[in-house]
Amino acid sequence: MSPSFHVQRVESPTEERLRCAAALFTDLMKTNLGAISLAGGDVSLMEFEALALLRAGVLDGEYYEATDDEGALIGYTMWMPPAREMLSTEEQRQRGFYEFMSKLSPEAESYFRTKYVSEFPRFVASLLGPTGKLDSWWLHMAMIRRDYHRKGVLRALIDLVRVKAESAEQYLATCTTNDDNIRVYTGLGFDYKGSTTMESPWGEWPIHVFRLDLKTAP
Repeated sequence: MSPSFHVQRVESPTEERLRCAAALFTDLMKTNLGAISLAGGDVSLMEFEALALLRAGVLDGEYYEATDDEGALIGYTMWMPPAREMLSTEEQRQRGFYEFMSKLSPEAESYFRTKYVSEFPRFVASLLGPTGKLDSWWLHMAMIRRDYHRKGVLRALIDLVRVKAESAEQYLATCTTNDDNIRVYTGLGFDYKGSTTMESPWGEWPIHVFRLDLKTAP
């Protein structure tokens, strides 16, 4: 029998809850070369990075949780709606991003600010169009506790936004740095748009981009 769970948008999660979400990110991503590279090879910094993104996302995006019957966090998604970008405002960046960047080594900070910040948007634009990312509901984070994998949790979380986007004839888009997630997102109905390989001092890592078009045909 599959375990029961509940999904909902949480507009004002507590700091304690966001720290739990950041810890889940670290647990799931600690061997992922993309996450390792963006943390400058230092796994201990992943939680600071995740917390900065979560705080910024709560401010200008939408955060959704999955919980068990006791209210414990078992998964979450973080989205930026169309016309909004993660870390695009000073107020967002002040919610932990500067603290995270201050902890990076000079080599890691240079990699983040030059190679990643320049190459990632350019690659996404080559697949989705120059405004494709900004026009979408962009899924920045999707983390599900290991014991709840393949239980329908991610689908339930995504469906909360899918319904909203479909009613407005918008689309969803995302990327992953995990090869195994190609089948996950295509299984959820996303179209696989393409991939590239990012080089870093800590190893090469993939980026796979997906889009789910919810606009009705004319």
